[in-house]
Amino acid sequence: RTRLILAGGYDERLPENVEHAQELGVLASGLRVQERVQQLRSVSARTKAALLARADCLLYTPDREHLGIVPLEAMYARVPVVAVNSGGPKETVVDGETGF
Repeated sequence: RTRLILAGGYDERLPENVEHAQELGVLASGLRVQERVQQLRSVSARTKAALLARADCLLYTPDREHLGIVPLEAMYARVPVVAVNSGGPKETVVDGETGF
């Protein structure tokens, strides 16, 4: 069964983090996919490795990120990356080879 796991840094002291997480939950509920969407916040290195080991792909959305270590970690785990066409991913993600 296909699932979407949203994993990443999260700081509850930052209002935009809290608001964005809530918005994602509301969106999933509105689309009636909440049982297939899971938000994992500030995961450990061990959990990240376990997620990558089971992932079919990694979606990387930060716009104009200077480098972005996450796509590199995914490629190291042999997981294809779907990334925005800006910033670091333009240099690290090879279209059709390591991702799109």
